[in-house]
Amino acid sequence: MTVKIFIERKFKEEPSLEEIKIINELRSGAMQQKEYVSGETLVDINDHRKIVVISVWRNKAGWEAWENSDKRNQLEASLERNLKQRPVIRSFMLGADYLGGVFEEVVHDSEIKK
Repeated sequence: MTVKIFIERKFKEEPSLEEIKIINELRSGAMQQKEYVSGETLVDINDHRKIVVISVWRNKAGWEAWENSDKRNQLEASLERNLKQRPVIRSFMLGADYLGGVFEEVVHDSEIKK
């Protein structure tokens, strides 16, 4: 099941060039992972201190392996001093994956009730 990961970071001050480089290192590190599919980095148009990274993974386990890796944790730690709060990480599955399972249950239940 494909998953999308949203990581929202709120910086105290606009990220420095060094911090932008670290965010790019995080993305390039993710790109080297076997289960990584794609990603993008978004900067809030009205507040450049807010940055959202969206990545797509073949499965949740692939993301979790990268999330828990030493390399990623070291890079994340180097951003902490300018973050307003810890990054907010949200995981989503494609609606078709979820709705497909729900649909199968509904069809199955309706067949049982006949």
